[in-house]
Amino acid sequence: MTLEYGKKVLDLTLQPVSGKAVPVLRGQVLRIIQAEDGGQCVDFNGFNLRDYKERMEVSINRAASGFRPKKGDIIFSNPPRYRPMYGIIEMPETCVTDILGRTCHATMFESSLGFDIHTNCQDTIAESISEYGLSPDDVHHSFNMWMYTEWTNYGMWEPHTPRPNPGRKGDYVDLLALFDTLSVPVTCGSGDVFSTSNYSFKPIQIQVYDSSPDLEKLTSKIIKRAGSFKNQRTLSEFRVKDIRTERELKPVQNFQPHFVNYPIRNEMIEVELTDEEMNAVQRLASQGFGVDASDVVRRAVMEWYRWRYSKPPKWAKIPLSWL
Repeated sequence: MTLEYGKKVLDLTLQPVSGKAVPVLRGQVLRIIQAEDGGQCVDFNGFNLRDYKERMEVSINRAASGFRPKKGDIIFSNPPRYRPMYGIIEMPETCVTDILGRTCHATMFESSLGFDIHTNCQDTIAESISEYGLSPDDVHHSFNMWMYTEWTNYGMWEPHTPRPNPGRKGDYVDLLALFDTLSVPVTCGSGDVFSTSNYSFKPIQIQVYDSSPDLEKLTSKIIKRAGSFKNQRTLSEFRVKDIRTERELKPVQNFQPHFVNYPIRNEMIEVELTDEEMNAVQRLASQGFGVDASDVVRRAVMEWYRWRYSKPPKWAKIPLSWL
């Protein structure tokens, strides 16, 4: 299926070590393009254009779709909003992604390489969002595109990583905005000293395409599939709604917490076991599966329940038949 986009409403070239905060509205597509051969890493932040405290939260994807978001994956906003924010509707094989690493920052270059001044993604994103009155504190974990890293089974980057950037001129990623966003692509600031961008800085091109009947239909489908949970709470449901202006934290007078399902009440349930079942329980306890018989039974029942009834996060992916 080929999606028809609306007209092109923005076309910019971002020069090396720069970025741009761009409104991308519901149903519009942000296209991020490799402007030259050689591969340029791109860091990306995103905010709700109408309420900046709702922002892109890639840590959700680490569990739902892995460390490398790809075509068909959905990028969510931060809990408790937890709404589908972007749909990745185009991504070439050359765009290896990474959401394990954070944005590079000035202190990293100073502490590891001794640079007093060095371009970095934290500062580039911060400067880009300053146009909208946001501060360096609002920079969050980035969605890293064309960042060919590898990891050990301990979650550490492999030695000699990142790998050479495989990006080619003309390769592009298309992100479908699922609500009104402020989208912030920047050229990565580590490319001169790391292979993230093959030891050089290059420009990237960004374009925004207007919505269309195809895009609006796809947007509605994704929201219906991944945005219909009652616990995706909005600002109106928050107990504390106001944004602080004071930096120092002080306790609220006479505050009483309202924890969910608090206090927890435990109820003992008597379970009759056959001799065979009791022997199985004792074997499991001897293997470390619980500290005693009741603990083993409780764990076994809950493991079975999760295995039998827990739903895999299929809502975190766009069915490719829709694209």
